[in-house]
Amino acid sequence: MLFFTSGVLADKTKTEQELQQLQKAIAAVKDKLSENQQQQSKAEKRLSDADKKLSAASKNLRNTRNSITNKQSDLKSLKKEQTIKQVEAQQQKILLANQLRSAYKSGNEEYLKLLLNQEDPAKVTRMLKYYDYLNKARIENIQALQNNLKRLNEIELAINSNILDLQSLQQSQEEQRSNLLTLKKEQQSALEQLKTDYSSDNQRLSKLRRNEQELQKLLSQLEETLKNFSPPQSLNGLANFKRKLNWPLKGNLLHRFGTSKLDSSLKWNGIMINSKEGNEVQAIQQGRVVFADWLRGFGLMTIIDHGKGYLSLYGHNQSLLKNPGDFVEAGEPISTVGQSGGFPQSALYFEIRHNGKPQNPLQWIKQ
Repeated sequence: MLFFTSGVLADKTKTEQELQQLQKAIAAVKDKLSENQQQQSKAEKRLSDADKKLSAASKNLRNTRNSITNKQSDLKSLKKEQTIKQVEAQQQKILLANQLRSAYKSGNEEYLKLLLNQEDPAKVTRMLKYYDYLNKARIENIQALQNNLKRLNEIELAINSNILDLQSLQQSQEEQRSNLLTLKKEQQSALEQLKTDYSSDNQRLSKLRRNEQELQKLLSQLEETLKNFSPPQSLNGLANFKRKLNWPLKGNLLHRFGTSKLDSSLKWNGIMINSKEGNEVQAIQQGRVVFADWLRGFGLMTIIDHGKGYLSLYGHNQSLLKNPGDFVEAGEPISTVGQSGGFPQSALYFEIRHNGKPQNPLQWIKQ
């Protein structure tokens, strides 16, 4: 047993060490990416800062909403328990009152007669046991009532504490909403400045080509890094899931795979899915997050390694819910929809790649 426990601890330690090494390797890739993006224009830098601030505020608001939901659930459970305990306490009071009333009526007269009556010792023994049982029952009922009243007092205190917490969280939520609106205005202002800097089609096309090249370079570096790390759990790729994968979120298609950008030879390597800002984006299959950061032209992006050379990419998010090294399951929320990176409306950019080659997502997800 000791050997087994030691083996489990050793495996856990090894896994944690590998995760730390992977995170360091991914951080090194990000550092290289940052060096490449030092040439960002003022408008791009401003947009990047606005997106990241908005992301942090959005995540804080999401956490506050979750806390409010949990507190409301706790409060509901406490009030339900309070009702049950109040009914129990009332029933215990009635039972105890009846017992005390009965004991008062009989008094000690019958008990003394039994002690003095030596004619039927067996009857004396039975009656003494009966009275002993009644006394024990009264003591148990008194103890149960005391415990119930004590728990009711604890529940009352917990309810009051939860109400105060809820009031504080709701006030914080209002402040966070106000801050979020301010940051959205800053994001829109930065986006307008970026549009001004790239006003002509040639300028926009040049920017798109550069963004694609940076993404391709990032993916190449990630793939090279991943070769040196075997995941502690099996990742079998997506080959067996063609036309079986769920959509990362529900929405209408804005752009399809393979269609041209700005009527040029530059093609869409993924799809754009229109959706309401803040909606959850879900992982299409289990995998390991290998990138979760801002990327020029794609905004806040999450990249998941599914094994066997398969990657899925999720861009233009409002906030990222996972960190590099995290394992995710199919359907698990990984981000929320936004328009970071300069996209003019709230939408998700979604790609699937195999050995670096873009795949048509519509041939992989359920129709």
